[in-house]
Amino acid sequence: MSWKRNYFASGGGAAGGAHGLVTPRTMTSIAPSKGLSNEPGQNSCFLNSALQVLWHLDIFRRSFRQLTTHKCMEDSCIFCALKSIFAQFQFSSERVLPSDALRSALAKTFQDEQRFQLGIMDDAAECFENLLMRIHFHISAESREDICTAKHCIPHQKFAMTLFEQCVCSSCGASSDPLPFIQMVHYISTTSLCNQAVRMLECREKPTPDMFGELLRNASNMGDLRNCPSNCGEVLRIRRVLMNSPEIVSIGLVWDSDHSDLAEDVIHSLGTCLRLGDVRGSNTAHISSSPLTININYVFLCKQPKCMQAVRYTDVTLKQKSGLCAGDPGMLMSVILGLRL
Repeated sequence: MSWKRNYFASGGGAAGGAHGLVTPRTMTSIAPSKGLSNEPGQNSCFLNSALQVLWHLDIFRRSFRQLTTHKCMEDSCIFCALKSIFAQFQFSSERVLPSDALRSALAKTFQDEQRFQLGIMDDAAECFENLLMRIHFHISAESREDICTAKHCIPHQKFAMTLFEQCVCSSCGASSDPLPFIQMVHYISTTSLCNQAVRMLECREKPTPDMFGELLRNASNMGDLRNCPSNCGEVLRIRRVLMNSPEIVSIGLVWDSDHSDLAEDVIHSLGTCLRLGDVRGSNTAHISSSPLTININYVFLCKQPKCMQAVRYTDVTLKQKSGLCAGDPGMLMSVILGLRL
Protein backbone atom coordinates (compact mmCIF):
# COMPACT_ATOMS: atom_id res chain seq x y z
CA MET A 1 0.00 0.00 0.00
CA SER A 2 2.60 2.51 1.07
CA TRP A 3 4.38 2.59 -2.27
CA LYS A 4 6.14 5.91 -1.71
CA ARG A 5 7.57 4.89 1.66
CA ASN A 6 8.70 1.48 0.37
CA TYR A 7 10.29 2.95 -2.73
CA PHE A 8 12.45 5.45 -0.93
CA ALA A 9 13.29 2.95 1.82
CA SER A 10 14.75 0.68 -0.85
CA GLY A 11 16.99 3.45 -2.15
CA GLY A 12 15.14 3.89 -5.43
CA GLY A 13 14.46 7.60 -5.08
CA ALA A 14 17.73 9.44 -5.33
CA ALA A 15 17.90 13.17 -4.88
CA GLY A 16 18.88 13.71 -8.48
CA GLY A 17 17.82 11.43 -11.29
CA ALA A 18 14.87 11.72 -13.59
CA HIS A 19 13.06 14.32 -11.55
CA GLY A 20 15.75 16.95 -11.87
CA LEU A 21 15.77 17.63 -8.14
CA VAL A 22 18.47 20.08 -7.17
CA THR A 23 20.13 21.37 -4.04
CA PRO A 24 19.05 24.95 -3.33
CA ARG A 25 21.57 27.73 -3.59
CA THR A 26 19.88 30.23 -1.33
CA MET A 27 17.26 30.53 1.38
CA THR A 28 16.76 34.29 1.09
CA SER A 29 13.34 34.06 -0.55
CA ILE A 30 11.74 31.89 2.13
CA ALA A 31 8.65 33.56 3.55
CA PRO A 32 8.86 34.55 7.23
CA SER A 33 7.23 31.95 9.46
CA LYS A 34 4.37 33.25 11.56
CA GLY A 35 0.95 31.98 12.59
CA LEU A 36 -2.48 33.23 13.61
CA SER A 37 -3.64 33.25 17.20
CA ASN A 38 -6.23 30.62 18.07
CA GLU A 39 -7.48 31.12 21.59
CA PRO A 40 -9.85 28.57 23.18
CA GLY A 41 -13.25 28.93 21.55
CA GLN A 42 -11.99 30.75 18.45
CA ASN A 43 -11.59 27.59 16.35
CA SER A 44 -9.53 29.44 13.75
CA CYS A 45 -7.01 26.69 12.94
CA PHE A 46 -8.78 25.95 9.62
CA LEU A 47 -8.28 29.60 8.62
CA ASN A 48 -4.62 29.51 9.63
CA SER A 49 -4.08 26.46 7.42
CA ALA A 50 -5.79 28.03 4.40
CA LEU A 51 -3.76 31.23 4.85
CA GLN A 52 -0.48 29.36 5.22
CA VAL A 53 -1.09 27.59 1.91
CA LEU A 54 -1.47 30.94 0.16
CA TRP A 55 1.39 32.60 2.01
CA HIS A 56 3.90 29.84 1.27
CA LEU A 57 3.12 29.86 -2.44
CA ASP A 58 5.68 32.34 -3.81
CA ILE A 59 3.66 32.81 -7.00
CA PHE A 60 0.58 33.88 -5.06
CA ARG A 61 2.36 35.95 -2.43
CA ARG A 62 4.29 38.06 -4.94
CA SER A 63 1.33 38.51 -7.29
CA PHE A 64 -1.01 39.52 -4.46
CA ARG A 65 1.53 42.03 -3.18
CA GLN A 66 1.40 43.84 -6.54
CA LEU A 67 -2.37 44.38 -6.41
CA THR A 68 -3.23 47.91 -5.29
CA THR A 69 -6.87 48.54 -6.25
CA HIS A 70 -9.99 46.56 -5.49
CA LYS A 71 -13.72 46.72 -4.87
CA CYS A 72 -13.81 47.47 -1.14
CA MET A 73 -16.60 46.11 1.08
CA GLU A 74 -15.49 48.08 4.16
CA ASP A 75 -15.77 46.05 7.39
CA SER A 76 -16.60 42.87 5.47
CA CYS A 77 -13.78 43.30 2.96
CA ILE A 78 -11.79 40.08 2.76
CA PHE A 79 -9.28 41.69 0.38
CA CYS A 80 -8.40 44.40 2.92
CA ALA A 81 -8.13 41.82 5.69
CA LEU A 82 -5.82 39.65 3.58
CA LYS A 83 -3.64 42.64 2.69
CA SER A 84 -3.35 43.52 6.36
CA ILE A 85 -2.51 40.02 7.57
CA PHE A 86 0.03 39.41 4.80
CA ALA A 87 1.73 42.73 5.60
CA GLN A 88 1.99 41.55 9.20
CA PHE A 89 3.33 38.19 8.03
CA GLN A 90 6.08 40.05 6.20
CA PHE A 91 6.97 42.92 8.50
CA SER A 92 5.68 42.27 12.03
CA SER A 93 8.18 41.28 14.71
CA GLU A 94 5.46 39.24 16.42
CA ARG A 95 5.29 35.50 15.76
CA VAL A 96 1.62 35.30 16.79
CA LEU A 97 -0.75 37.50 14.78
CA PRO A 98 -4.42 38.32 15.44
CA SER A 99 -6.98 36.75 13.13
CA ASP A 100 -9.96 38.85 14.26
CA ALA A 101 -10.26 41.13 11.20
CA LEU A 102 -10.13 38.33 8.63
CA ARG A 103 -12.33 36.01 10.69
CA SER A 104 -14.91 38.78 11.08
CA ALA A 105 -14.84 39.66 7.36
CA LEU A 106 -15.35 35.99 6.47
CA ALA A 107 -18.26 35.65 8.88
CA LYS A 108 -20.02 38.76 7.53
CA THR A 109 -19.43 37.81 3.90
CA PHE A 110 -20.83 34.30 4.32
CA GLN A 111 -23.49 35.07 6.92
CA ASP A 112 -26.38 34.13 4.61
CA GLU A 113 -24.80 30.72 3.93
CA GLN A 114 -23.93 30.29 7.63
CA ARG A 115 -20.35 29.40 6.72
CA PHE A 116 -17.12 30.44 8.45
CA GLN A 117 -18.99 31.95 11.38
CA LEU A 118 -17.19 33.23 14.47
CA GLY A 119 -16.21 30.54 16.95
CA ILE A 120 -17.29 27.66 14.70
CA MET A 121 -14.86 25.16 13.17
CA ASP A 122 -15.01 24.93 9.38
CA ASP A 123 -13.27 23.24 6.46
CA ALA A 124 -9.79 24.44 5.44
CA ALA A 125 -10.10 23.34 1.80
CA GLU A 126 -13.42 25.12 1.35
CA CYS A 127 -12.03 28.19 3.11
CA PHE A 128 -9.03 28.17 0.76
CA GLU A 129 -11.29 27.92 -2.30
CA ASN A 130 -13.65 30.64 -1.08
CA LEU A 131 -10.76 32.99 -0.31
CA LEU A 132 -9.67 32.63 -3.94
CA MET A 133 -13.19 33.36 -5.18
CA ARG A 134 -13.48 36.43 -2.97
CA ILE A 135 -10.18 37.75 -4.31
CA HIS A 136 -11.65 37.33 -7.79
CA PHE A 137 -14.75 39.25 -6.68
CA HIS A 138 -12.72 42.13 -5.26
CA ILE A 139 -10.36 42.64 -8.20
CA SER A 140 -12.22 41.56 -11.33
CA ALA A 141 -14.91 43.47 -13.18
CA GLU A 142 -16.33 40.16 -14.39
CA SER A 143 -18.85 38.92 -11.86
CA ARG A 144 -19.05 35.38 -13.24
CA GLU A 145 -16.50 32.97 -11.83
CA ASP A 146 -16.35 30.67 -14.87
CA ILE A 147 -15.38 33.12 -17.62
CA CYS A 148 -12.92 35.55 -16.04
CA THR A 149 -10.15 36.57 -18.45
CA ALA A 150 -8.72 39.50 -16.47
CA LYS A 151 -4.93 39.31 -16.62
CA HIS A 152 -4.56 40.55 -13.06
CA CYS A 153 -7.02 38.02 -11.58
CA ILE A 154 -4.70 35.79 -9.57
CA PRO A 155 -7.24 32.99 -8.93
CA HIS A 156 -8.05 32.49 -12.61
CA GLN A 157 -4.58 33.21 -14.01
CA LYS A 158 -2.60 31.15 -11.49
CA PHE A 159 -4.94 28.54 -9.98
CA ALA A 160 -7.81 27.88 -12.40
CA MET A 161 -7.89 24.51 -14.14
CA THR A 162 -9.84 24.68 -17.41
CA LEU A 163 -11.31 21.28 -18.21
CA PHE A 164 -13.93 19.64 -20.34
CA GLU A 165 -15.61 16.31 -19.75
CA GLN A 166 -17.17 14.00 -22.30
CA CYS A 167 -18.40 10.43 -22.69
CA VAL A 168 -17.34 8.48 -25.79
CA CYS A 169 -18.79 5.02 -26.43
CA SER A 170 -16.32 2.54 -27.90
CA SER A 171 -19.15 0.22 -28.95
CA CYS A 172 -21.42 2.47 -31.01
CA GLY A 173 -19.19 5.54 -31.40
CA ALA A 174 -21.69 7.94 -29.83
CA SER A 175 -20.33 10.85 -27.81
CA SER A 176 -21.84 13.41 -25.49
CA ASP A 177 -21.42 17.14 -25.99
CA PRO A 178 -18.19 18.33 -24.34
CA LEU A 179 -18.92 20.17 -21.10
CA PRO A 180 -16.34 22.86 -20.28
CA PHE A 181 -15.83 24.01 -16.69
CA ILE A 182 -13.28 25.59 -14.37
CA GLN A 183 -11.93 24.22 -11.08
CA MET A 184 -9.84 25.96 -8.44
CA VAL A 185 -9.48 22.73 -6.44
CA HIS A 186 -9.67 19.20 -7.83
CA TYR A 187 -11.31 16.95 -5.23
CA ILE A 188 -10.56 13.23 -4.97
CA SER A 189 -11.90 10.59 -2.57
CA THR A 190 -9.27 9.23 -0.17
CA THR A 191 -10.92 5.80 -0.32
CA SER A 192 -10.60 5.76 -4.10
CA LEU A 193 -7.00 6.96 -3.80
CA CYS A 194 -6.03 4.09 -1.48
CA ASN A 195 -7.94 1.46 -3.48
CA GLN A 196 -6.25 2.54 -6.69
CA ALA A 197 -2.82 2.54 -5.03
CA VAL A 198 -3.33 -1.13 -4.10
CA ARG A 199 -4.44 -2.03 -7.63
CA MET A 200 -1.51 -0.24 -9.21
CA LEU A 201 0.96 -2.03 -6.93
CA GLU A 202 -0.49 -5.38 -7.94
CA CYS A 203 0.33 -4.63 -11.60
CA ARG A 204 3.89 -3.36 -11.14
CA GLU A 205 7.14 -4.97 -10.15
CA LYS A 206 8.45 -1.81 -8.53
CA PRO A 207 6.62 1.36 -7.48
CA THR A 208 8.04 4.72 -8.49
CA PRO A 209 7.38 8.28 -7.26
CA ASP A 210 6.05 9.37 -10.64
CA MET A 211 3.09 7.03 -10.14
CA PHE A 212 1.34 9.87 -8.30
CA GLY A 213 -0.13 11.52 -11.39
CA GLU A 214 -1.50 8.23 -12.72
CA LEU A 215 -2.80 7.39 -9.26
CA LEU A 216 -4.74 10.67 -9.05
CA ARG A 217 -6.19 10.18 -12.53
CA ASN A 218 -7.35 6.64 -11.77
CA ALA A 219 -8.78 7.60 -8.38
CA SER A 220 -10.59 10.58 -9.89
CA ASN A 221 -12.35 8.36 -12.44
CA MET A 222 -13.50 5.68 -10.01
CA GLY A 223 -17.27 5.33 -9.79
CA ASP A 224 -17.97 8.22 -12.17
CA LEU A 225 -20.09 6.35 -14.73
CA ARG A 226 -22.72 7.43 -17.24
CA ASN A 227 -25.03 5.65 -19.67
CA CYS A 228 -24.13 5.76 -23.37
CA PRO A 229 -25.47 8.98 -25.00
CA SER A 230 -27.28 6.86 -27.62
CA ASN A 231 -28.60 4.44 -24.97
CA CYS A 232 -26.94 1.44 -26.58
CA GLY A 233 -26.65 -0.20 -23.17
CA GLU A 234 -22.99 0.53 -22.46
CA VAL A 235 -21.94 2.19 -19.20
CA LEU A 236 -19.12 4.67 -19.75
CA ARG A 237 -16.52 6.44 -17.68
CA ILE A 238 -16.41 10.20 -18.05
CA ARG A 239 -13.30 11.45 -19.80
CA ARG A 240 -11.89 14.70 -18.41
CA VAL A 241 -9.23 16.67 -20.23
CA LEU A 242 -7.17 19.53 -18.79
CA MET A 243 -6.96 22.29 -21.40
CA ASN A 244 -4.44 24.59 -19.73
CA SER A 245 -1.29 24.41 -17.61
CA PRO A 246 -2.04 26.27 -14.36
CA GLU A 247 0.92 27.53 -12.39
CA ILE A 248 -0.56 26.13 -9.18
CA VAL A 249 -2.50 22.86 -9.01
CA SER A 250 -4.64 22.42 -5.88
CA ILE A 251 -5.89 18.97 -4.95
CA GLY A 252 -8.48 18.45 -2.22
CA LEU A 253 -8.71 14.99 -0.68
CA VAL A 254 -12.22 14.14 0.50
CA TRP A 255 -12.63 11.85 3.49
CA ASP A 256 -15.60 9.50 3.56
CA SER A 257 -15.72 9.54 7.35
CA ASP A 258 -14.90 11.92 10.19
CA HIS A 259 -12.95 9.08 11.80
CA SER A 260 -11.23 7.42 8.86
CA ASP A 261 -8.65 4.68 9.41
CA LEU A 262 -6.91 5.51 6.12
CA ALA A 263 -4.81 8.41 7.41
CA GLU A 264 -1.44 6.65 7.28
CA ASP A 265 -2.16 5.02 3.92
CA VAL A 266 -3.18 8.36 2.41
CA ILE A 267 -0.04 10.10 3.66
CA HIS A 268 2.17 7.37 2.19
CA SER A 269 0.24 7.50 -1.09
CA LEU A 270 1.06 11.16 -1.63
CA GLY A 271 3.86 11.83 -4.08
CA THR A 272 5.81 15.08 -4.13
CA CYS A 273 5.85 15.24 -7.93
CA LEU A 274 2.82 15.35 -10.24
CA ARG A 275 3.39 15.01 -13.98
CA LEU A 276 0.59 16.83 -15.76
CA GLY A 277 1.58 14.84 -18.84
CA ASP A 278 -0.77 12.19 -17.44
CA VAL A 279 -3.51 14.65 -18.42
CA ARG A 280 -1.95 17.05 -20.90
CA GLY A 281 1.53 18.28 -21.83
CA SER A 282 4.78 17.47 -20.08
CA ASN A 283 4.82 19.96 -17.21
CA THR A 284 5.63 18.83 -13.72
CA ALA A 285 4.26 20.16 -10.43
CA HIS A 286 6.03 19.76 -7.09
CA ILE A 287 4.12 19.55 -3.84
CA SER A 288 4.29 22.74 -1.79
CA SER A 289 1.91 22.48 1.13
CA SER A 290 -0.68 20.33 2.83
CA PRO A 291 -3.08 21.20 5.66
CA LEU A 292 -4.82 18.40 7.54
CA THR A 293 -6.83 18.00 10.73
CA ILE A 294 -5.83 15.89 13.70
CA ASN A 295 -8.14 15.56 16.71
CA ILE A 296 -10.44 18.24 15.28
CA ASN A 297 -7.46 20.57 14.91
CA TYR A 298 -5.80 21.61 11.66
CA VAL A 299 -2.07 21.15 11.14
CA PHE A 300 -0.28 22.75 8.21
CA LEU A 301 2.61 20.98 6.49
CA CYS A 302 4.75 22.90 4.01
CA LYS A 303 7.64 21.71 1.89
CA GLN A 304 9.66 24.84 1.21
CA PRO A 305 10.41 24.98 -2.54
CA LYS A 306 13.54 27.10 -1.97
CA CYS A 307 15.31 24.96 0.62
CA MET A 308 15.62 21.44 1.95
CA GLN A 309 13.11 21.89 4.76
CA ALA A 310 9.63 20.92 5.75
CA VAL A 311 7.65 23.26 7.99
CA ARG A 312 4.85 22.13 10.30
CA TYR A 313 2.44 24.51 12.02
CA THR A 314 0.06 23.64 14.83
CA ASP A 315 -1.74 26.94 15.28
CA VAL A 316 1.23 29.22 15.97
CA THR A 317 3.74 26.51 16.91
CA LEU A 318 6.42 26.14 14.25
CA LYS A 319 8.71 23.17 13.72
CA GLN A 320 11.17 22.66 10.88
CA LYS A 321 12.60 19.40 9.58
CA SER A 322 15.64 19.39 7.33
CA GLY A 323 17.00 16.85 4.89
CA LEU A 324 14.32 16.92 2.21
CA CYS A 325 14.96 17.16 -1.51
CA ALA A 326 13.60 20.34 -3.04
CA GLY A 327 13.05 21.09 -6.69
CA ASP A 328 13.00 24.23 -8.78
CA PRO A 329 9.36 23.95 -9.85
CA GLY A 330 7.81 25.73 -12.78
CA MET A 331 4.52 25.10 -11.07
CA LEU A 332 3.45 24.11 -7.59
CA MET A 333 0.95 21.70 -6.18
CA SER A 334 -0.91 22.21 -2.92
CA VAL A 335 -2.65 19.16 -1.48
CA ILE A 336 -5.46 20.02 0.90
CA LEU A 337 -6.41 17.33 3.39
CA GLY A 338 -9.15 17.36 6.00
CA LEU A 339 -9.28 14.51 8.52
CA ARG A 340 -10.69 14.22 12.00
CA LEU A 341 -9.07 11.34 13.84
